Amino acid sequence: MLLRMNIERQPVIQRGNLTIDPQCCTVRLAGEEISLYPKEFDVLCLLTQYPGWVLSPEQIYGAVWKECVTGCEHVVYNVICQLRKKLKNSDMIQTVIGRGYKFVV
Repeated sequence: MLLRMNIERQPVIQRGNLTIDPQCCTVRLAGEEISLYPKEFDVLCLLTQYPGWVLSPEQIYGAVWKECVTGCEHVVYNVICQLRKKLKNSDMIQTVIGRGYKFVV
């Protein structure tokens, strides 16, 4: 018997020259595909869904890792550093000192 599933296509996220396809798990910067680890992809998707919003490391960790942990700042910091490298040190992900991170175009 064939099961019917309700599958909805998630919209592609376009922010400047950055394109994220959550359905296909692909990221392109100026047309060039960028390979990301799953958590890097999830953090980038989260930040791009709320452009300009400052998200604390705790908010990011809770949303991506699905758990509440104190002292998670270093984990989020490492993922942000890797994302910045892979995005060619762009200023898309900015640090707001004492608060967290935000995505800007």
